[in-house]
Amino acid sequence: MIYTKTKLKDGAVVFGPVTAKSTYTRCAVCGKEIQIDLRELILAGAQDPFDTEVNCAECSAKMMHRGDINIDTVIRLTDVLKDIGYGMELHGLCENFEVEDVRALAPEEYELFVDELLDRISEVRHAG
Repeated sequence: MIYTKTKLKDGAVVFGPVTAKSTYTRCAVCGKEIQIDLRELILAGAQDPFDTEVNCAECSAKMMHRGDINIDTVIRLTDVLKDIGYGMELHGLCENFEVEDVRALAPEEYELFVDELLDRISEVRHAG
């Protein structure tokens, strides 16, 4: 078991297990105390989970506000995802949209394509 050990001002020592329910941090944006699971930070690829800044759900939602998605954005996103190994997921999604290349998407499909692509990537990352 991993635990914390804290010496209080009066000299008493307090021990406590590190668990998913006993680990907290402060939101890096608003300062709100939030419960975290260190396993999620490690699975997300945090280099140093003890020094990683985390945002609360509300601040994350504000940061996720999207601008307009255009074909240039879709192309840049797909190029990066191919470069880091998600070419098969991209290819499968293009087949679902019945296009051989993202440049053939209709403008009204851009946002739906990006949403579905990000969902697939998330599923693959969490399954592995």
